Amino acid sequence: MGLALNVAVLLREWLLAHDVKDPIATLGVMDVGFTEKTFFKAIGKMSLWPRGNHPMDARSYFELCGLGELSSIDVSKYEGADFEFDLNNESLPPELVGRFGAVLNGGTLEHVFHVPNGLANITRMLKPGGLAIHILPMSNCIDHGFYQFSPTLMLDYYAAAQFDVLNSASLHFDPKASPVWQIRPALPGSFGEGILGTMDSKIAFHMFAARKRADSLDHAVPMQSLYGRKFIGQAYDTSSIEWFVPFEMEDGRRIKTRKPSELTVSSPSPSAGQMWAFMLPDHVPAGDSSANPIASNLALFENDKLIGPSHSSHDTIQKIGRGAYSHWANVLYFSSSDGTDPNTNGRRYVCKF
Repeated sequence: MGLALNVAVLLREWLLAHDVKDPIATLGVMDVGFTEKTFFKAIGKMSLWPRGNHPMDARSYFELCGLGELSSIDVSKYEGADFEFDLNNESLPPELVGRFGAVLNGGTLEHVFHVPNGLANITRMLKPGGLAIHILPMSNCIDHGFYQFSPTLMLDYYAAAQFDVLNSASLHFDPKASPVWQIRPALPGSFGEGILGTMDSKIAFHMFAARKRADSLDHAVPMQSLYGRKFIGQAYDTSSIEWFVPFEMEDGRRIKTRKPSELTVSSPSPSAGQMWAFMLPDHVPAGDSSANPIASNLALFENDKLIGPSHSSHDTIQKIGRGAYSHWANVLYFSSSDGTDPNTNGRRYVCKF
């Protein structure tokens, strides 16, 4: 498994932000695809002992992430893994149960046929408070592995397993056209409500992190949240997820980034069912359209808590509600989290974009 420079910088930010504790385990023996000099330049540090163009090794990388104890787990010891284990198996060896403060899947799970067993084994390896981190092929990775994963798999699985979902981002790039990567939130509804054809020709990866709680489950069988909302009235808890303004990266550095703009939703008008409408001012970028049903980057917060899903159909907002919303053209159509009138329920609604 290889670690690209842009991914390495983002991963370091997550590990430091969440104060991850030793030890960390990688699924597979991790290769680092950059030099020490390149990495120090990307994170804005100077190395006292620069190694020029020599590749950085995994242990040195994780030390710069605040972690000193590193182990690797693989199906064989051909590449020098510390532990030999097949993630397809149901039974995890006792020496791996509850052992790690973080488990990084950076290019392994798509090669594992029995994904449910693989996910359950990852959750069992973690201590309470430990982080499950995934970097997964999402689009245009045909035959790289058995699978390409929609973000809803990780979001829904770890919610069902009662983890705190912390970070979820999609990484888009085209190595033939440009060295610039686009980084976007990958949250419930980010790619539409079950619609097709919303992805472009770029390669896309899903990068995800969730923290194990004391009450987390060792395994779970989720219902896809799209249908859970419709069939059983299930609401997705987004309170722990980080939302951010999309940005661009090149050579490990942000090249286009900005702070979010905020706008308070005031005096929305009743529309139909549980749906309310609010006309957005001209300075807000245009929202979704028939030509691009996921154009909007707008996020809606109720009392500082992210609600959603975004890009919901108006029928869903009207009939199901539970915080679903849509930024269509220059209008915000939304529902409160519990179906109450947003003009009288005493809550503050804020758009960020």
